[in-house]
Amino acid sequence: MLGQKPKLNAFKKREVAACLLLSEIVELLRDGSLQLTADDKMVVGPGAKPFKDYLVPVARDIQGRKSQTINSYIKNAVLSVRKKRVTEFAAALCNSLISDNMLDEDENKYYVNQTVIDRSLTELYHDLTTDKEPHEVTVMLAMLLINSGLFKRYFPKDEATQIQLRLKEVAKSDQYPLISDVIKRVHTELSRIVASVRRETV
Repeated sequence: MLGQKPKLNAFKKREVAACLLLSEIVELLRDGSLQLTADDKMVVGPGAKPFKDYLVPVARDIQGRKSQTINSYIKNAVLSVRKKRVTEFAAALCNSLISDNMLDEDENKYYVNQTVIDRSLTELYHDLTTDKEPHEVTVMLAMLLINSGLFKRYFPKDEATQIQLRLKEVAKSDQYPLISDVIKRVHTELSRIVASVRRETV
């Protein structure tokens, strides 16, 4: 997502910020730290501790605010003038990636390790162009790249078309119900959020 931009400024782009927040919320839902009420509002369970350290700031922020839907929470954070919350969450993520040797930094910029990028994109392409069931993490990465506007930067037109067609096929298929559900739910929600924040004026 960073695209070798100056520190954290990349996350101030609305589409990228929306992708970052939704992906962190999905992780919190998956590890059980976050739950949805009957009216689809987010609730952090008492004593809940996120499985990954970079999720702590967003969990704490959700817990300290009035209960909101995912869509409302992301829109409010992304459309705030200073985007302080977004950059705080992004900094926690980047610091975690630095400690995992997936990201390098100097005084002004973060740099994604090129080996990490190449490996991730190669895995994504192979996973989504074979006949087997794609991995959920790969599908999530593809959806984040597409909705953040960075997908075309990493894949030539023919490869990008092939991957997007495969995602559509899997979403409609009864063969892979879990992955199909992830694509439908997450991609639909993310597309809706990104479209709405693009239309809004700050």
